[in-house]
Amino acid sequence: MNSGLLAKRYAAALEQYCSECSQGEQCLEDARRLLAALPALGDYLGKPLPAASKMEVFRKVVPGMCTAFERFLSLVVAHRREAGLRRILTSFIAEYKRVRGIVDARLTVASEPSEQLLERLRKMTLASGEAKSVDIEVDIDPGIIGGFVYKVADKRLDASVKRQIHDLKKAFETNNNKRII
Repeated sequence: MNSGLLAKRYAAALEQYCSECSQGEQCLEDARRLLAALPALGDYLGKPLPAASKMEVFRKVVPGMCTAFERFLSLVVAHRREAGLRRILTSFIAEYKRVRGIVDARLTVASEPSEQLLERLRKMTLASGEAKSVDIEVDIDPGIIGGFVYKVADKRLDASVKRQIHDLKKAFETNNNKRII
């Protein structure tokens, strides 16, 4: 079976199960924590070890995980699908956000953005009708000099000083260095 299809099926089942148990947010947080810890586990999950010892490792890596997520991991281990866990968790996070209308946005700024700017961008994104909620990830890049670059889905709003300087250079080049008055 296609591993991508398998991951989507497991992810959809986890999203539905967590929603039914009213533990969706906790499952999302547990999935993020386990996904972040997977590289440290290396080849351990691929070894033929008893399910109980693998579950014990998961409990140590994600202490205090919710019961719904723990039961789901038990199912994954029982069916020997640990090798696809990274794809399953990534698909679950995407499915969770899709079902709840949450979109990811990336804001690149030269220095720490103000809450006012974040709120304006959040309201602008919500007003477009594309989402019910917006998760804005902030990247600080002094190379843009000033302003910001805001990306949501396939849209990009580039209000950076770096881009404006680039546009000015292009204008000078296309005018063959003629004097701009």
